[in-house]
Amino acid sequence: MPSKMNKNDDIGLLNVLYTNACCLTNKMTELKHLVSETKYDLICISETHFNDDLSKAEYEISGFTSFRADRDFKLDRSTTNKVVSDCGGSVIYVRQSIEVTKTIKGPDSIAVFIKCDIGIVAVACVYRSPSLNKQQDNEIFSFLKEVFLDQAITAKFCFGDFNLSHVSWISGTIIGQSSSESNVILRQKRYLDFIHELGLSWLLTTEVTRRRLNHCSGTMNESLLDQLLFTDESLVNEFKLGGHLGKSDHVTLNVELNLSHPASLEGDKLVKEERRCWSKVKSEDILEWSKDIDWDFESSNLDILSVNDMWTIILDKLNMLSERVPLQTKKDNIDSNYNTPWVNRSIKRAIRGKNKAWNDFDLNPCIRNWNIALEKQHVFEKCESNARIKYERKVTKCLKYNSRAFFSYLRSRNKVKEVVTNLVKPDGSRTTSDHDTAECLADSFSSVFVEEPQGPLPEACYNSENVKTCGEIVISFSDVYNIIITMS
Repeated sequence: MPSKMNKNDDIGLLNVLYTNACCLTNKMTELKHLVSETKYDLICISETHFNDDLSKAEYEISGFTSFRADRDFKLDRSTTNKVVSDCGGSVIYVRQSIEVTKTIKGPDSIAVFIKCDIGIVAVACVYRSPSLNKQQDNEIFSFLKEVFLDQAITAKFCFGDFNLSHVSWISGTIIGQSSSESNVILRQKRYLDFIHELGLSWLLTTEVTRRRLNHCSGTMNESLLDQLLFTDESLVNEFKLGGHLGKSDHVTLNVELNLSHPASLEGDKLVKEERRCWSKVKSEDILEWSKDIDWDFESSNLDILSVNDMWTIILDKLNMLSERVPLQTKKDNIDSNYNTPWVNRSIKRAIRGKNKAWNDFDLNPCIRNWNIALEKQHVFEKCESNARIKYERKVTKCLKYNSRAFFSYLRSRNKVKEVVTNLVKPDGSRTTSDHDTAECLADSFSSVFVEEPQGPLPEACYNSENVKTCGEIVISFSDVYNIIITMS
């Protein structure tokens, strides 16, 4: 049932903790200590091993409302006589200041719908046991469809242990032969195809989320079993892998979700400001402008001027230089680079670093800040270029499974210029009307064609005197013999 506590609708940043506990009942003390040190808004735990015999006081956390889904079915390979296994299950703890509007349960899975700045957001926690049968897999598919295909939901996130050990999350493909008849690989391929079908993205690619010691060989087996699936990558700000909870062999995952409005509003208009656009000014122009400014102090005033007075004079001269820099209208909290599909966390960090560097230069326009801003600009451009290439390779590799994303990206890159602005005429003037622009284009196009007379071509074009001919070709027996004997 939705929580009935006092609510706070202004939820912008959401800090989420996720892990596979491998039985949470004996790790509650450590979890409560972890929550007391870090302010989390949501806590998602899979494989809790909760059952009906567990009292509420044993798993509740102060300041949070819990929503749990215990295992209510029996695995096919279970050796117990119980109708219900005591393993599996998931729980989501939601801070009491956050309003939960609805919950959905599935096999070892639970989803909560919370109210945030951007609207209703769905957060699910899933545990997929490798021992599920086909019917139980279908029930998980139905659960995920109910979460991710709800058009009324603004954003969807799914934390969980999916146990997809044969999936390469770098390329989004199955590791092994595609024609394999292994039941394990075929079932994992079915889950991967389902993820592609829903058009979901994932957070982790090369990280290790579980470390288990093989006692027979004495080696440590590392694998990526836990994952975060989502519909909008731009809403995931930062993530960090932490330590283990108790003796669990899974690590913890700390994620910051940005669920704030994309732009600040003032009435129905975006808040705008004008600022100097130093990034569009060449260094040669700055040196040229500097020649018009007298940078020397009057010798008679050097003895009476303090350091602050000198800095005030220098700052006034720098402001004279700054007045020549063109103004640019900037919309708060909006960056056109955030609208591209390949924007990831590293690009966002580069954008924030670039913007901060240019802000520092606006406040203190010295050569040191100028060089720092240029370096940050270069880092961002390089990072953005690499991310774009990586995204294009990703949508190309997934064309077979998710053609919608590929063709959507192609349409977004198709740029059609519908309006032709004024053009420069041969005499240096500019066109002033659409008719002048059309005439200018027609003259330019006609200049690349050679006008030829109508009718048959003149005789000079095909006269035998203009045609080069070669003499008679003579091949003798000895010529052929000499070539053959030289061949190996």
